[in-house]
Amino acid sequence: MSEEWPPPVPRPAQGSRTGLRQRFATAAGRLWQQGGQLPAEYFSMRYWDRPASCHLGAERAPVLLVHGYGGTDRMWKPLRSRLESAGFDCVIGLQYNASRASIPQIAQWLVDRAEQSMRATGIGRVHLVGHSLGGLVVRQAVQRGGLAGFTSTAVTVATPPSGARLAHFVPGPAARQMCPGSTFLADLARTELDRRTRWVAIAGESDRVVPDWSAGLHSASDAVTIRQRNAGHGSIARHPHVVSFIVDELLRAEVPVHQTFSLAA
Repeated sequence: MSEEWPPPVPRPAQGSRTGLRQRFATAAGRLWQQGGQLPAEYFSMRYWDRPASCHLGAERAPVLLVHGYGGTDRMWKPLRSRLESAGFDCVIGLQYNASRASIPQIAQWLVDRAEQSMRATGIGRVHLVGHSLGGLVVRQAVQRGGLAGFTSTAVTVATPPSGARLAHFVPGPAARQMCPGSTFLADLARTELDRRTRWVAIAGESDRVVPDWSAGLHSASDAVTIRQRNAGHGSIARHPHVVSFIVDELLRAEVPVHQTFSLAA
């Protein structure tokens, strides 16, 4: 198996929009075709890299991390480490195959996993963090999937609420739904953000896939939006300032009194 995924693609000349599209399309083609470089489980629609250690008596609410298109749970390594050091002992990485699953399907898996984690810990709330497409999954899960009222903090990182043009060049139903002007994005925009959730949007000023001006939460005037300098689309989730900011936001939302989870609530 290749040590790096997606495999490296020669960079186009600086400022070449056509070259960037070609690079993105080439990487997507490799994702779609070169099965020999991927773990076998990637060809299922969802899978888990390792079991989470969620248990009764956890000190803090579960944190669920959702990667973007073609990503893996490995992108969250710096954030996982900082969260665990801060006392978050139930951290779950949702993994899925965006070339086969739709955003509502992925969001439903996120809802299921969130409910399982709340039952396991006895804490009736979760924190959600999504990168790129993963941020749209988070919004779908909270706004339309049943996690409204159970989500303490929702963080979207380099997420395009109005879509990303490069989604036209990659395969899968999730990519079609991420295209600007899609029915999915229009329906999501018409659904109000849950005001019981603290919404945080993080954008990278060097992001060439989702420009920083398009990565905010336009429908929430009270949402927190930050723009990180020198952060690109792939690197932003590992940027030390972003990692620290996310951990601080989740700690701020923690309360000393646990809320007992109940499906009847």
